[in-house]
Amino acid sequence: MGIVFPSAAVARHWDGALQARLRRAPLEKFLKSRGIVPAPPGVSQDSDNLVRATVLMVEAGLALYFEDRAEDLAISQRALIGHIACLVNRELAELTLQPGAWRIAALVSTARLLSPWIGLNAAALASASSVRRFQRERPQISCSMDARISHTVLAAVAEDSPTAMAEISASIATRLSCPMAMESTCAEA
Repeated sequence: MGIVFPSAAVARHWDGALQARLRRAPLEKFLKSRGIVPAPPGVSQDSDNLVRATVLMVEAGLALYFEDRAEDLAISQRALIGHIACLVNRELAELTLQPGAWRIAALVSTARLLSPWIGLNAAALASASSVRRFQRERPQISCSMDARISHTVLAAVAEDSPTAMAEISASIATRLSCPMAMESTCAEA
């Protein structure tokens, strides 16, 4: 009987596949615990999982925000939903060590979140605008509300508990409660 050792190329491939699997595990566990099937393996697996998690989190915040309100989504809040989706996607992409994956996921998740209010075509345009604005302004913005959302997103995936999910919902609902905060409170550098 002999021991077979893989070639260096095969060993690197296996190690890379293992590292990718370990990177994806917390987000996939988070999705599965909420009854959402993670994306199948493939080119878009990472961005699809980011979209699924972002939509879940932001919709939970929207549900909490609209719990005691009868009005519809204000125009200024549409841009804010795009901003929040970008923020959540960026944090989740950093968590999964795929920092470049946030843009595509932000485009798709923002369009999915806005399409019930403004239709798919308008949501796609608003999504592209939000991602461009976020990418341009993000390095300059240091907002306490955004920092809280970032912290609670990471905690929600890491802890994977109902309490952590309630915190992210509350953070997003609070951020939606003051749409003008995007310009005033967040302008602090």
